[in-house]
Amino acid sequence: MSAAIAESSRVLSSEEIAAYNRDGFIVARKLYDPETMLQWKAVLKGVLEEEKASGKLDARGLAASGVRVWARDRLHPTLLEAMRDQQVTPILRQVVGPNVEFLSGKAVFKDNATSFSSPWHQDWFYWEGSTKTSVWIALDDATPENGCLKFVPGSHRRIFPKKVVGEAFGNRIDEKDLEGWPVTSVPVQRGDCVFFHDQAVHSSHPNRTGADRWSFISTYREASVKDASGLSQNLWKWPLIVCGTSVNGGSA
Repeated sequence: MSAAIAESSRVLSSEEIAAYNRDGFIVARKLYDPETMLQWKAVLKGVLEEEKASGKLDARGLAASGVRVWARDRLHPTLLEAMRDQQVTPILRQVVGPNVEFLSGKAVFKDNATSFSSPWHQDWFYWEGSTKTSVWIALDDATPENGCLKFVPGSHRRIFPKKVVGEAFGNRIDEKDLEGWPVTSVPVQRGDCVFFHDQAVHSSHPNRTGADRWSFISTYREASVKDASGLSQNLWKWPLIVCGTSVNGGSA
């Protein structure tokens, strides 16, 4: 079973929207140009180096997960502005709705020190509340050899049992709970974007190449829906309105 691929551009066809609703994810090819992606990667590397040098970031913890998360108030201005640019906003309107707000962004990388695969999980485990949509933006080409994503198509229609472990990626799904479900690898090129539902079960391949594989993940929600995760868990204090209006305290 394979997911639909949006080979163009700035909007999804009705068939592609139907595929997103069916599978829980869709790939938009060449949404950004490769040069812009290399600029984003350089910005992220620079920010991480500054955070490590200043003591704001635990370098050991970063190496253990390969993930660094920033809320709106901490995200580099270059990237923050891009979270509602004209590449991503039209598709967000299609898959989220007319009222969208940005919540957080994260750098995700694999290299010699972070070559492991990520376990099967649903992002919803980490925040609960209303459902969210994330955009996995390829800053490098991603393949099964260097750690591209894998999805379980159609899994966003249910919540799987959560297995909690005391290490990086602490909220997981036991592989036995996925027996009989299809699995789709999603290789992408630099500038491609994967839009996915936060209940879509996914993981990644390990990076066996020894070379960098970087991505940036931005997360959004339907801004007209009151979201308990933003209130009770205090995860996102300052959401950024992408389009429409917000009932969650978001601002432009």
